[in-house]
Amino acid sequence: MAAKRPVVAVAVAATLVIVGVLAFRAGDDPVVTRAGGKSAAAPPSAADDDVATTLAAAGRPSAKAPRPVEIAAIVGGSVVMLDGRDGVTMRTLANHPEATTGGFPFLQSVTLTPDRREVYYSLVGDCGAATIYRVPTDGSMSSVAILTGVSPAVSPDGRKLAYAVAAPSQEEQRHCQNAVVVRDLQTGVERTWRYPDTPDFATPLFLDAVVSEIDWAPDSIRLAYTLSYEGDSVSVLNTETDADLGQTVEVVVPDGGGNSNHPAWQPTSGLLGVFNTRFECCFDDNYEGPPRALLIDVERRLATPLLPAGRRVTALDFDASGAHLLFVDGGRLYRRSTTQAPVGLVPDVTSVDW
Repeated sequence: MAAKRPVVAVAVAATLVIVGVLAFRAGDDPVVTRAGGKSAAAPPSAADDDVATTLAAAGRPSAKAPRPVEIAAIVGGSVVMLDGRDGVTMRTLANHPEATTGGFPFLQSVTLTPDRREVYYSLVGDCGAATIYRVPTDGSMSSVAILTGVSPAVSPDGRKLAYAVAAPSQEEQRHCQNAVVVRDLQTGVERTWRYPDTPDFATPLFLDAVVSEIDWAPDSIRLAYTLSYEGDSVSVLNTETDADLGQTVEVVVPDGGGNSNHPAWQPTSGLLGVFNTRFECCFDDNYEGPPRALLIDVERRLATPLLPAGRRVTALDFDASGAHLLFVDGGRLYRRSTTQAPVGLVPDVTSVDW
């Protein structure tokens, strides 16, 4: 999926779509993949205070909370649980041999539930068919296909699943996943936000873009998403006040480049981590500085460094305390706690969550 940068849009007419009630079903010929690797393991012990699991469902942890024991990750064509200390694979939750070619399809957007019992992820093609799967983290069951869409993300309160789908169109042609859906995980009720049918948004900039990443804010109300086409931009959707994606707020990096992606909210500060670079194709860009991972105050448009400049980050993720960071640079997974030096873990990682 390639990317493109939208412009900052003004509020326009509402195009809210209520999709209705769709309950998850694991029966009636579910699509499954083979759960590979080791048999189900017992829940990790909290004997080591440095790596004891902290659950978001038990209340928001402090910045001094211990580092999570395990990391959910996509490594090549597999969804795995890694040891949070050294990155060793603890369990393989799902294998997708069709996603190991380096092309389409590929695995994307692994996300843990706050109780750390389940993982959602997607298998996506080239702006075409895409499937969201769910699998238990203990490795006790095979993954099950539950929805059509990309970029799944579970809210911090564990009540909602956000993902992207193709917006409805009157034209007989394929469309990329450029509408955001939020699903109530208890009732199955869904609400969809799309770009409005106005001349400002009737361009390839929006029609052929993909919502390639979604990350929830700590309040479980706002979410940041990456819109991708010939460059990337990050916008923030308020699910309580925004009627369509035309009302979202684009994240502007002060004195930075125009290309931003990999949003990750830091729970304790409410700041948004993003990776920012200059546009390297398709658009003019005055920024000549190095690539940077930054923490952004979205409303005040203030930025502070998150990592030393120069790293080419392809994934960012904070734990529930906000003190522990995962990032991928050059395909290798790193973890960092507070201001300590990053620790390199394993290669060939594309998506992580803890």
